Amino acid sequence: MAGESVIVSIKEALEVTTKALKAVGWGENEASVQAEIMVYAETCGNNQGLVKLLNPSLMAPAPGSGTPIIERESATSAQINGMQAPGMLALKTAVDLAVEKSKGGVASIGVYNTSTSSGQLAYYGARAAKNGRIVIITANSPEFVAAKAGAKATFGTNPMCFACPLEGRAPFVLDLSTAAIALFGVLTCKAKNLPLPENSAYDAQGNYTTKVSDIPVGGGTGAIAGWGGHKGLGLALMIELLCAALSGGAVLGQVDSKKNAKNWGHHVICIDPEAHVDGFAARAASIINTVATSHPDGVRLPGDSSNAIAAKNEANDTLPVPKKVWDVLLETSAKI
Repeated sequence: MAGESVIVSIKEALEVTTKALKAVGWGENEASVQAEIMVYAETCGNNQGLVKLLNPSLMAPAPGSGTPIIERESATSAQINGMQAPGMLALKTAVDLAVEKSKGGVASIGVYNTSTSSGQLAYYGARAAKNGRIVIITANSPEFVAAKAGAKATFGTNPMCFACPLEGRAPFVLDLSTAAIALFGVLTCKAKNLPLPENSAYDAQGNYTTKVSDIPVGGGTGAIAGWGGHKGLGLALMIELLCAALSGGAVLGQVDSKKNAKNWGHHVICIDPEAHVDGFAARAASIINTVATSHPDGVRLPGDSSNAIAAKNEANDTLPVPKKVWDVLLETSAKI
C-alpha cells in the first residue's frame, strides 16, 4: 500500500538502526553516530532519515575506508580528508572542529574524500548554533541534477544550511536543497510507491515526469530538476565551487564521473558572533520574532514545521517509519 507506515519508539529506532549499521560492517561508535543523525532526521519528518538504509549495502564501509584525518591546518582553517568514511562521520568532525577554531573569530573547514551523503544538514547546523555559533554548511554529491531540461546531470542536490543561536527559543535553522527534490526525497517516494512531485524531475527527453523509474534512482536516464531558476542554479554552482574546487571534492571536468570518483565534498564556515557584536542572540531573536508575527495568522519560518513534528514525536515517543524501510532495518539488524 502506498504510504504505509509502522509506528515505533524513538529508542527502538535508534537501537535497530545502530544494529543494522553494525551488521553492514561499522563499529559501535561509527554505527551509533550515524544512527543518531538518521533518527534525528526521521524524528523531524525529514527525508534524510532511515530511508538511507533501504539498500543496506550502500551504507556499508567503503573498501579501504578509515577515520577522517586533518591534512592541512591553521589557527582558523583546516582541510579534512574523509578517508572514504561516510559524510555523516566526516561532517560531524568538521563542524565540531569549526566550533572550536572559530572561538573569537571565524573558521573555514573543508572536507573531501567521503563516500556517502552527510544526511540532514540541519542536524549539524543546530549542533553548532547550540554552541553559540553562526554556521553555513554546504555539501555536494554525484551527478543527479540537470542545470536545465534536457541537460546532462552535473550537480548533486547540493544542499546548504544556515543556523544561528536565538535568545529564548530554539536556534534558527535554514536547511534547503538546491534541487527541486532531495535525493532521499526520491528514495522516500520509491519506498512508499509514490509519484514524484510535479516538475521535480525530467525524463530522458527532458520532459517533466513524476515517475521514479524515469531517473537514475529508478533505473532511468533522466535527471532531478533544479530549483529556483537561474537563482537556484547560482546557489548550486556556489556550493559546487565551495565543496569541490575549494574543499577538494571531485571536480566537474577533471573526472569522468563524480559518482565513480566517490569523492563527496563539504564546506563549513563558522562564526563566533560575540567577536563581532554584543548580544547577538537577542538581536537575532528580535528579527525572527518580528517577522514571525508580521501577519495576524503568523508567518511560517524555516524550521517551524520540522520543529513541530519533532516536538510531537518526542512528546509521544513515537516515530512513523515507512513499512518497507522498517522491514529492511529489522531484517538487516537481525544479521548481527
